[in-house]
Amino acid sequence: MNQNKNTQTIYIIVIVLLLAMVFLYFSRRVLTPFFLAFALAYLLDPVTDRLESLKVSRTVAVLILMAGFFSLVFGAGLLIFPMLKLQAEHLVHNLPNYIVMIQEWIKPLLGMVGGVEPEKIQGILNKEFLKVGELPLKAVSSVTSFLWGSVTGLFNFILLLANLVIIPVAMFYLLRDYDSINKKMLSLVPERHRERTLELMKEMDDVLAGFVRGQLVVGLFMAALYSIGLFSCGTPMSLFIGLVAGLANLVPYLGLVLGFLPAAVLTFMQAQDWMPVLGVVGVFAVVQALEGMVITPRIVGEKIGLHPVAIMLAVLLGAEFFGLAGVIIAVPAVAMLNVLFNHGLKQYKSSSFYTS
Repeated sequence: MNQNKNTQTIYIIVIVLLLAMVFLYFSRRVLTPFFLAFALAYLLDPVTDRLESLKVSRTVAVLILMAGFFSLVFGAGLLIFPMLKLQAEHLVHNLPNYIVMIQEWIKPLLGMVGGVEPEKIQGILNKEFLKVGELPLKAVSSVTSFLWGSVTGLFNFILLLANLVIIPVAMFYLLRDYDSINKKMLSLVPERHRERTLELMKEMDDVLAGFVRGQLVVGLFMAALYSIGLFSCGTPMSLFIGLVAGLANLVPYLGLVLGFLPAAVLTFMQAQDWMPVLGVVGVFAVVQALEGMVITPRIVGEKIGLHPVAIMLAVLLGAEFFGLAGVIIAVPAVAMLNVLFNHGLKQYKSSSFYTS
């Protein structure tokens, strides 16, 4: 009898989870600002608790933190975006010189190909390189057209305005009531399972705090170090490459792959000398060494144990099914599932089915 009840309970839980996933998928556009608000509230909750321990009221602490956070984001945007624009314009200006350089590299190879007219191939290459040279302008034009088309749509325009209001408002209430929400959620758990559930939730929170909060801070540190180092080497688009390489460090060594190759190629094209490229190699070697020996051990602590392939798969699946919200919740979801999987694996190995 008890076994039948347990089986029915499992079926009900599975059905509820499937229905929840279907609901999240079809309402992903509406829920995205709430996911963003919850992610920001989760990141700032420890600081709010710290201010509250200093005899500052929760509401005042939340208002102070939100004002400081959005001021910092706005100030960083005002500083970073003009620099990115200047570096992009500089790259577009020098692109014809880069194309001529690549053509000079290819000419000796054309002479080695027998039975082919070099002039004809050169003409084809010129046309293709001209198309490549137009790519940045076409990309900017396409992005502008896409943004304009999105904004001019009445529904999208209203949704954009709603998101700009919803995110800070939802963030305020979630951050202010964060502890009480957790208590109410825990009260829904039967008392006989409450202590074990609390231990499980604490373990999940430790994983998320170490991986999500920690890796975000590590990524920002590395982005700053990469950008400063590449700028000193004279690398075109140093700020953009540094940001990509640092933030992509969420997946181990992905930032190294995405950042080093374009940085080395663009630096050589700009300087036409191997010494600055050796400087780029030194920048990535030093930053990677600092990340492994100093930054990550001090900020994150012990490794969480998530496999890089699992992280990449989670991010790609999250982006495919849920867009921006999926990218945000992918790694935290995998981290929590990893904790549940490890607990389930321990129970399975201690069960009579496994031991008998």
